[in-house]
Amino acid sequence: MTRWIFLGFLLIVGVLLVSMARVQKKNDEIPYFLRYDSLAANANPRIELKVESSIDPSEEQLEKLVTDYAAIWAHLNRLFQDPDPKPSKERLTERFYLHLANNYVDGPSSSIKRKDLSHFIQIKTWSKDGLSCNILDQNAEFSFEFPDGTIQKTNYSIAVSLLFQGDNWRLDAIRFIEEKN
Repeated sequence: MTRWIFLGFLLIVGVLLVSMARVQKKNDEIPYFLRYDSLAANANPRIELKVESSIDPSEEQLEKLVTDYAAIWAHLNRLFQDPDPKPSKERLTERFYLHLANNYVDGPSSSIKRKDLSHFIQIKTWSKDGLSCNILDQNAEFSFEFPDGTIQKTNYSIAVSLLFQGDNWRLDAIRFIEEKN
């Protein structure tokens, strides 16, 4: 008798597992670590770095910061032309992304192209755990290409807050302090 109860129990569990497998939705999205970021791969601004924090990051941490900072600016330049934040989601913190997504209005892309040429980064604060930093980009140089073919270069002083989430640095806050011509 107990054998029939046990077999009935196994049959019920088997039916439940099969029904759950059929109901499960398949996610065809490629995992983040397997995606190719063409914007980041083509970003090559000149970046100088100076550490003014009481905590000194390692060389590996600084290299990762520089490559991710260039990638963040490549995505910000794309956002300057096309304000859809979805392709840049992996370079922004969730709070920053939600702010952009809530303010996104679908419309035509801008005809002005922005490109970052160089950055002079001063690391003002670096957390002990290496997961956050605040930097001052003293001399960020940008070129703006207008539809008529003219190019204008402008320098900015920019305050940036970054958080290390997942496998890369993400933009958490940004403020353009001063424009220098």
